[in-house]
Amino acid sequence: MNRTASTEPGMGGYLAILRRRKLYIGTIAPVCILLGIYLAFVITPQYQATATILLEPSSVDPKVVTTTVISYSNEQIEIVQGRVMTNETLKLLVDSYDPYPGMQLTTHEKAQRIIEDTTVERVDPVTLKPLQESNAFSLHYRNPDKERAAIVAGKLAQLFLTYNQRSRQQAAAGAATFLSTQAQDVSRQMRAIDEELKNFKNQHGDALPELAQRNEAAIDRNQHELENLEQEILRAEEKESLLAVQLSQTSPQLISQSGDLTDLPTVRAKLAEAQERYTPDHPEVKRLKAALQMLSSQQSSGVSANGIAANATNPAYLTVASQLRSARNEIAGLKAQAARNRAESGQYEQMLRKTPSVEREYSEIMRRRTSLQTTYQQIQDKLQTANIAQNFEEAQGGERFTLVRAPFSPRLPVYPNRIGLILLGFVLGGVLSGIAIVIAEAGDPLIRDATDLPAFGDAKLLANIPFITNTWDRRRQRLAFLSWAAAYALAVCCVGMVVLRALTK
Repeated sequence: MNRTASTEPGMGGYLAILRRRKLYIGTIAPVCILLGIYLAFVITPQYQATATILLEPSSVDPKVVTTTVISYSNEQIEIVQGRVMTNETLKLLVDSYDPYPGMQLTTHEKAQRIIEDTTVERVDPVTLKPLQESNAFSLHYRNPDKERAAIVAGKLAQLFLTYNQRSRQQAAAGAATFLSTQAQDVSRQMRAIDEELKNFKNQHGDALPELAQRNEAAIDRNQHELENLEQEILRAEEKESLLAVQLSQTSPQLISQSGDLTDLPTVRAKLAEAQERYTPDHPEVKRLKAALQMLSSQQSSGVSANGIAANATNPAYLTVASQLRSARNEIAGLKAQAARNRAESGQYEQMLRKTPSVEREYSEIMRRRTSLQTTYQQIQDKLQTANIAQNFEEAQGGERFTLVRAPFSPRLPVYPNRIGLILLGFVLGGVLSGIAIVIAEAGDPLIRDATDLPAFGDAKLLANIPFITNTWDRRRQRLAFLSWAAAYALAVCCVGMVVLRALTK
């Protein structure tokens, strides 16, 4: 039977290849492994400290206490992060505690470095696993020093807590201050309106619309009183006329020659009676005529401008004169009262004529004052609510940040991944060693066993002479082994020192 190909090596053949190529295995694999270990511990580690904060809603029903601070729960975390993670805020943190003492950086650069080393991630408040829609978030901060990482993470978390609390208090206080300023401004406008209204009333006090009914009632009352006064004046004038007639017929002086000739009416009556009984030359007629002439002359000579004799001595005359004076005084008083009533009625009528024009200005002033009064009351109600909300926020009764998990010093660095690098060294060493062995075997022209021989038809293999090592070969192998052992020992010591130094930091 003809052989067309060489026999494939079995498990023993592969083991022989590994023994034959042990130089590649002993060189490449340890180097990769030691290099992976070295890189895992020589790269500057970054320790990550984490603080978890929960945006806790208010525990008080909004119907009981209404806050004046607008809350955007979905954006609140991002808003606070944007306000806290700024160079201006973090410079204060750097001034109080230096997170990078070994680095020659300015305060501004260190603050910027904190921003770069800090990440915020929304997490589930219970499991702390990443969750996109959540009111809790984890604040991750990285630092080469594990202790400083925990301290700075705690300070950053405190900044979040205090900023949210302070911003809500400031917002509530700002709302109360704004409303208080508005209330003072409206109150000042109301005082100006009140002063304007006072001056307007002083100028048009009796012509105001609310006094129109009073003015109309006053006009009706004065008209009624005026009618009564006119009737009283007529009666008083009639009485005056009667007294004036009576006074004109009474002699102001008494006649001593005859006790019965005291006044003109009596003398005239007796004269008429005597003329009927006697002749004109009768002594009685003459006497009465002389008495009448004397009384008339006395009365005309002593009459004053008001028709009353100034030097009257007749008691009857004086009585009538007194009554006449009283009647005239009464008439004068009634006419003066009637004049005053007419003047008052005229004034009231003039006020009523001015009322429509005054009413327009008065209504405009009152409308402005009513509007300001309504605005002032609304502002006062809102101000009371704002003051309650301010006290509520100062007592941290509203929505607030709560520290769920405080940061602690991490045991292992988050960067680099040391276990991953070491495993990568093992994998890379094995892969590179295998590739080197395959390449070396593929280019090797030597025939080492029967499997490497080409087929010669039905020819049989007669013998196989093994490789025999002599003393020199064994000495050379021992020297090579010791050299590699020393080199690997030195490499292991160096890597061990690096590892020990990294672990003791």
